[in-house]
Amino acid sequence: MKKILTLLSLSIIYSCSNQEKPVEVKEEIEVIVTKHGKDITEDGALTAAEFLSKFNGKDSLQVKLMAPITDVCQKKGCWMTLDLGNDLEMRVSFKDYEFFVPKDASGRMAFVEGIARIDTTSVEELKHYLKDAEASQEEIDAVKEPEINYSFEADGVLIKEEKLTKGDGHNHEEDHGHEH
Repeated sequence: MKKILTLLSLSIIYSCSNQEKPVEVKEEIEVIVTKHGKDITEDGALTAAEFLSKFNGKDSLQVKLMAPITDVCQKKGCWMTLDLGNDLEMRVSFKDYEFFVPKDASGRMAFVEGIARIDTTSVEELKHYLKDAEASQEEIDAVKEPEINYSFEADGVLIKEEKLTKGDGHNHEEDHGHEH
């Protein structure tokens, strides 16, 4: 037992004294912004908590809001849902069906400008949305009651994605100055 502890102690001492040179990894954040519908900016957008506070007691509200996208119509991108926190979501449609959003936008941050409302979504509409989201037939058949929820008709949408990239500190664009 003493031999094992001695060997273990020696290997710990050796591994602690064997320091490697630090490797410098340059991390950059790439920001990708796409705009859909009316040209809007991030300026003045309310957080979900601020929105819920201002909306309390109203039937509708003209507003600019920022919230994470939780789901997008997988057929056309003709609607999306936003996470309002506290297990609340809001379905966003696009004014006059004039524009759509990318089907892969889930998980990105959305800035939406338009009119928020308290709405009742019929059983038929709920089932349609589940079909668009490619839900199972079992989930679709389970819908039996209409939902009272928040809805949003957006004039404009800005979608922002931030990607962490690791680089070696070398500007690769410089390599493309010659013809191949």
